[in-house]
Order: sequence, then structure tokens, then C-alpha cells
Amino acid sequence: MPIKTQKMIGQVVFIMLAFYFDGLMKWSFLNNMNKGTMSIVPQLMLMVLVMLTTRLDSRRTILVYGIVFGVIYDSYYFGIIGLYTVLLPLILVGIDHYKFLFTKTSVGYETSIYFLSLTALETGVFLLEKLFKLASADIGDFITYILGPTLLWNIIVFFILYVPFANLSDWLVKYRRGTK
Repeated sequence: MPIKTQKMIGQVVFIMLAFYFDGLMKWSFLNNMNKGTMSIVPQLMLMVLVMLTTRLDSRRTILVYGIVFGVIYDSYYFGIIGLYTVLLPLILVGIDHYKFLFTKTSVGYETSIYFLSLTALETGVFLLEKLFKLASADIGDFITYILGPTLLWNIIVFFILYVPFANLSDWLVKYRRGTK
């Protein structure tokens, strides 16, 4: 099996493990914290997808990852195909479109991209839920009780996991010279 195929399989496994740990984190840690009005949504899968997007060169691969994992996320958490299926590929292609502005990935760059992606994703999901009458909260409650705690939790987790995830992402994207 060519090294490129092995690396792509590794990328998919990396994203799936992040998706699994999203659910595990939600179930084990956050169920106790989400009992009141506050709601925290862990987004490890988005973190991994953002890190891979900043390193991958193929927009087609990025788009496929966004659609496939958007469908998986929607089918597992929402039961409605469309929220993440639409928003995730749009965000990832947007990141890919503007990554040429930065010459090299860095902690600050990836933190800001992840922060903006997370804000856009959660706001987009909220607006689509409001559009389809799936959410009853107003915008002030959304910002205070969902978006704020979600951003805080995920940025803390991002800083804790940045070094191992960045190193693994770099390793999964780089191929031997001449086989790219």
C-alpha cells in the first residue's frame, strides 16, 4: 500500500478518534456541567479538521472530509442531515481559501482560525435551528449560555492538546519526497 494511502487512512482514523472523544468528553465530563442553563459543546473533531485543513493541499480531500464527517456528526447527534453537513464543508473550504495569507502555520494562527471556525459553526447551527424552529433560545441566551462556555472550554482544550495534535497532523500530511 502506498504511503499516501496509509497517511489518508491515518487522517480518517485521527478524525474518527477525535469524534469518539467528543462524545466521550460530552458523556463523562460535561453531562454533570450541562445540567443547568449552561451548555458546552466539545469540538475535538473540528479542531482536528482545522489542523488538517491548514496542512493539506488538496481542496477536494478537504471537501470530502467536511461532507463525510458532517453527515456522520449530523446523523449521530442531530438525526437531521443538513446542519453540520452544510456548515462544516463551508468552513473548511473557507479556511483553505484564505490559508495562503499565512506563510507558515503557528500556534497563534491556528488558535485564531479554530476560534473563528468554532464561532461560525456554533452560530450557524444556532441560526439554522432557529430557522427550522428547533431552538427556542434568543440570541442573548445563546451567546451567554452556549457560545461563551463552548468557546472557553474548547480553547482551553485546544491549548492542552495543541502540541500532540499538531505533531500528529504534520506527520499525517507529509509524504516522502516525490510521492505527493
